[in-house]
Amino acid sequence: MKNSTDFIASLKHEHARLGRLLEVIDNGIWWTKEKPGHVKIEDLQEQSETIKAALDKIERVVGQIGS
Repeated sequence: MKNSTDFIASLKHEHARLGRLLEVIDNGIWWTKEKPGHVKIEDLQEQSETIKAALDKIERVVGQIGS
């Protein structure tokens, strides 16, 4: 990154990317009774734990910015 403006632009891009991912999850077509998913609950739990771990890491990194 060249400067702080580039850094902020990069974070905004990633924020929008996360927002799009959350919209996909939130729409939850694969959760509805009309179109049930074929994912096992155990697989969803594992995926959920992966997402949580990634968010924990992001939170640690953000907490260290500027220190």
